Amino acid sequence: MELVLNQELEYVPEPIEVLRFKNRGLLNSNYKSLVKQNFSRSKSKSIFGIRQRLKSTQFNTINHTAVILKISVFAILFVALF
Repeated sequence: MELVLNQELEYVPEPIEVLRFKNRGLLNSNYKSLVKQNFSRSKSKSIFGIRQRLKSTQFNTINHTAVILKISVFAILFVALF
């Protein structure tokens, strides 16, 4: 049994893949501004608006006790290591 090629195939080189990465982060500035704008436009009468406003005030306030505790633990570990 013999294999015969009747057609010559021309060599086509594989294209060189050029990778271009842009470190724009997960949230680019256009998306951030759009989200802030939509958040400010949300009606506080809706349940979603009320919940979001409550959450935003909770996240914006700083628990000073937790901050002092974290800094003191860091300082103790830093002194213990050196």
